[in-house]
Amino acid sequence: MIVTKIPLDIGDYADIKPVYDMLNNCAEGFKKYCILLTAVEIGIFDRLVVPQTIRDISHELKTDLNIISNVCEALKIMGLVFERSGLYENTEISNLFLRTDSPLAQHNVLKNLQSGLRLWENLPKILKEGPITLSEEKFFANNLIHSLADEALCGELQRTVSIIAELPEFKKAKRLLDLGGGHGLYAIAFTKINPDLVAHVYDFPGVIDDTRKYIEKYEAERVKVISGNFFADDIGEEYDVIFFSSNPGGKNPRIVPRIYESLKKNGLFINKHCFYSKGEGSKNILLDIEWNLTTFEGVQKGNKVYTFNGDLFYDEYIELLEKYFSIINIVDSPDFTGYPLSKIGDTLDSKIIIASRC
Repeated sequence: MIVTKIPLDIGDYADIKPVYDMLNNCAEGFKKYCILLTAVEIGIFDRLVVPQTIRDISHELKTDLNIISNVCEALKIMGLVFERSGLYENTEISNLFLRTDSPLAQHNVLKNLQSGLRLWENLPKILKEGPITLSEEKFFANNLIHSLADEALCGELQRTVSIIAELPEFKKAKRLLDLGGGHGLYAIAFTKINPDLVAHVYDFPGVIDDTRKYIEKYEAERVKVISGNFFADDIGEEYDVIFFSSNPGGKNPRIVPRIYESLKKNGLFINKHCFYSKGEGSKNILLDIEWNLTTFEGVQKGNKVYTFNGDLFYDEYIELLEKYFSIINIVDSPDFTGYPLSKIGDTLDSKIIIASRC
């Protein structure tokens, strides 16, 4: 029988602090996320537009008085509500981003994070049995589209559009294609700043259903939709601008000549994607793992996040592009990207490549 000695001498054991610090951060972060998600789901931030007592909040939301009291105190510590003389009210940041009726509400981002965390709970099973297979259309037609829309509205869309709006070719453009445009917010924004522009959003039929909702929401009468798979179907022709952003085909060599053929002479091709250099390691190991928890039917993902079989490295892509286009400018990520969320959708060190058809 093996007898294990209990380490009573201080020199008999190693310091557990690094492990416990890590576990504490995990536990604390998860609990804060659950508090925030619950507060959004039960409507706390919608109620606290005006000051309310804990008893009022509990009565209106039909919650346990003691628990809701502690939840509101936690939200106060997190900087999302403040309390004055027993009355709780939203802070400015909560009014901007956590109220249901705010145009910048981030509820879809919270739900998308929840979906990602649930996927991570399957990590032991996926390690044994392999990734979960999804259709590419289903993957992009779920809450991810709405989450990406909410994220884009908090700075990345505005910064990207302002860069493109300064291009002389864009100011004269009459016809634009947002290829794989998803929510369509970029196309909508482009038509808002160019009154002569008609924009077409091209994506899967299931995704286009959501695009139409955003077009209606923002009353974008000059934004149209085209449904299809741009790897297999016609994407149209005689465009003045083709905008191609955050899409699985973004680094695929097969798409470049098709885009060239669809543009007018001197038309703009704007590619906004995360590129890898040859020999480059991981950009984010956690996102690499998350990327490989699922796989697409008929499409082979690469080992690193946002990579697919057949993708070109950055230098190779530029070399191919220069066979068809004159490169006008390359904008690096700090000038346009949003903030990371450690989820699929983070832009990492993306680039905007602006090129003109020769």
